[in-house]
Amino acid sequence: MPAVIKDKAILFKIYPIILLLLFVIITDISGQSSYYNASSDVTNFINRLEIKTGKAIPEIHTFYKPFNRRAVTQFLENLDSTAVNLSNTDKKNIQNILFDNSEYSTTQPDSSQIAFLKYFYVVPQDFYRKDKDDYFISVNPVIHLEAGLESGNNDALYINTRGIKVRGLINDKVGFYSYISDNQARFPAYVNNKIDFQERGIPGEGWNQEFGDGGYDFFTARGYIDFQATKNIGIQFGQDKNFLGHGIRSLLLSDYSNDYLFLKINTQLGRFKYQNIFAELIDYPMRSYGGRLFDKKYSTTHTLSMNLTERFHIALFENVIYGRSDEFGKRGLEMHYFNPVIFYRAIEHHLGDADKVSIGLNWRWLVLNRASLYGQIYIDDFHLGDIRNDVDSLLVRYGMRSERKYSDYASFRNKFAIQAGFKFIDLFTVKNLDFQAEVNLIRPYVYSHYDTYGSGLRPSASYSHYSQPLAHPMGANLREFIGVLNYQPHHKWNISATLMHVKQGVDTAGVNMGYDIMQDYSDRPGDYNMLFLQGKRMNVLLSDIIVSWQFRHNYWLDARFILRNENYPDNNTGLNSYMFNMGLRMNISPRNHYF
Repeated sequence: MPAVIKDKAILFKIYPIILLLLFVIITDISGQSSYYNASSDVTNFINRLEIKTGKAIPEIHTFYKPFNRRAVTQFLENLDSTAVNLSNTDKKNIQNILFDNSEYSTTQPDSSQIAFLKYFYVVPQDFYRKDKDDYFISVNPVIHLEAGLESGNNDALYINTRGIKVRGLINDKVGFYSYISDNQARFPAYVNNKIDFQERGIPGEGWNQEFGDGGYDFFTARGYIDFQATKNIGIQFGQDKNFLGHGIRSLLLSDYSNDYLFLKINTQLGRFKYQNIFAELIDYPMRSYGGRLFDKKYSTTHTLSMNLTERFHIALFENVIYGRSDEFGKRGLEMHYFNPVIFYRAIEHHLGDADKVSIGLNWRWLVLNRASLYGQIYIDDFHLGDIRNDVDSLLVRYGMRSERKYSDYASFRNKFAIQAGFKFIDLFTVKNLDFQAEVNLIRPYVYSHYDTYGSGLRPSASYSHYSQPLAHPMGANLREFIGVLNYQPHHKWNISATLMHVKQGVDTAGVNMGYDIMQDYSDRPGDYNMLFLQGKRMNVLLSDIIVSWQFRHNYWLDARFILRNENYPDNNTGLNSYMFNMGLRMNISPRNHYF
């Protein structure tokens, strides 16, 4: 019988036990730190500097997000500003980042200003900061107040977020981070439709309840600890998000879904970095056995990132998702998947081929200190015989063969996704004008799975968490073009424009055409002739412009305009709207809904 943990008590104990064992082997070397969010402005800025240097950053494998604060600080302090063409805005941004991370930096912030009540804002970067020999702590309020109007909607849109975030370091060994916020919001119509589609799962958030007329009330809580087990091995445990890739989107693992519990092991040896993520996910809103507890599902991810040269990077990815209950009980953690150095497909075969295993590839090439080219391939499933059939069909279609050798083509089993993109900095020689664009192609039924136990419920092993995709937010069976133009004329000003165009094949007359990753892919029209963008065609065009002014460190005023058109050419229906918002942000990034 497979080695499966079924005792609920053990499920809650196994992660702390692992952490305790790891703490025992902590040595006297320098410790770890907290991380920047994947959506942070600092993330984009570090990517920009990597292109400017024309070399992969040795301290940071930028394939992995979020970035470690200590590694970011180390990179910036070692940066040869005379050899890199830095603008005045770049230099000021670097200074602010070093001031933010004074616990790791030799560049200390200006403390000459008059503190508020002697203890608060002793330095401009933090509401409260204490830096002692044996500990460091930083405390900041989080506020996001936004109000706006949507065409065709008499009710005002709003976001009301109040919270706090704390980060710190103990004995230069253990870093920690905590973020909590209480939120009320009324979203535009297209976001409300997405929430309904996701079983009331707010994009990027968890459980919520109705608030007022058409609003939502939800609570956000993230937190983790981070430390070095050895000189080359770092451990992180907590509740947060992860992102893999260099793109605007990630086809491997994105930060779109709700936060989740994970244990992460980072092993770095020179040009190589190997990462394990063991995660506990929620199959919201499933309750197979009744009661109030949502079903659990589990994910294990291995990635190997390699800077093959100073300019060329490649990363290998594999993941397994498993879960669901059968008639005999709930399935728990599969100990076979805790092996950190093994090929998951072999283990899945060993256990009976019930789980969802996927593999992938990421690459990035730095070009002439001005651009980066990047891409991803995600393979859910493929069959060599079916690929042979497709090649045969293409040869006949383009006149390279007179007749077909095989009758079948376009198998549903060829489930894969492809990304290709580029980022160009200082566009038209304008300093701090950066442009990034990419195309994402996802075939039908990618990221979905089948009902392993015949329970009649949706498959738990879909690549999802809390009814939200773990990769592309729009699921599968789509073609997307997306571009972002970002301009920072001054370190206090930022202008960003996003344009997204998506064509997607959605279900027709209740038939599963492969776009909804939560559905059972065994419920499909057939095995072959499963064409890209099949089904009822949906076109989405979204443009978003946001102008932000930083009137105080990490205090922003925003003005934003969003135009979104959604239409279905087959029956001339759609949802077209535009929105204008203004808001105040303190120590938080804007909330983006690009779908």
